[in-house]
Amino acid sequence: MIAGRSTRMEVLELLRRKGRSSAETIAGDLGVTPNAVRQHLTNLERDGLVVSQPERSGRGRPSLLFVLTERADSVFPKRYGQLATMVLQEVQEMGGPGALDEVFARVAARHANAIEKDLDGLEFEEKLRRVVNWIGRAGTLVEQSEGIEGIQVTIHNCPFRNTALKFPQVCTITPQLISRLTGAAVSQSDSIHRRDPYCSFVVQRPTDS
Repeated sequence: MIAGRSTRMEVLELLRRKGRSSAETIAGDLGVTPNAVRQHLTNLERDGLVVSQPERSGRGRPSLLFVLTERADSVFPKRYGQLATMVLQEVQEMGGPGALDEVFARVAARHANAIEKDLDGLEFEEKLRRVVNWIGRAGTLVEQSEGIEGIQVTIHNCPFRNTALKFPQVCTITPQLISRLTGAAVSQSDSIHRRDPYCSFVVQRPTDS
């Protein structure tokens, strides 16, 4: 460990700053042995986080320079949620709570417009199944089940959790999306904004379905 962090992360950070570097140069910058750095680079290359590029300078064997891959960007800290919260705070202060309602209604409408053409002519059950699958493909752990009051759609890992805790309007995107695409009435049963462990929505099956 260097300064309380792993050498692996130090290597990634150094490559992010320099763009590309050799194992020997990295070792000198970090104050560790070249063999230790090569071992880390081998593992990082295996994991798809770096690639080696031969560079010839004069006679002899070309030296290897290492660069980050696009995949490596995922290991660096991201604060998208923090930025979203800051922006929403400004929207609310400028236009009041109603402005946020409009923003999220527009978000739901935009998503609905993008997928509704694939639902033309389908029965309610198939429409709902496809909408739930679409929500799942967006990176959400979602499941559909039959409940006493209707069909329950449960989201176990909301990707917007931290933002939703401050702005409950975030939780209106899913029910508005389902309602617009299926024509069904949708109500929220559980909500992380109310400190429930997950969000769930009850979809009322149309009487003519």
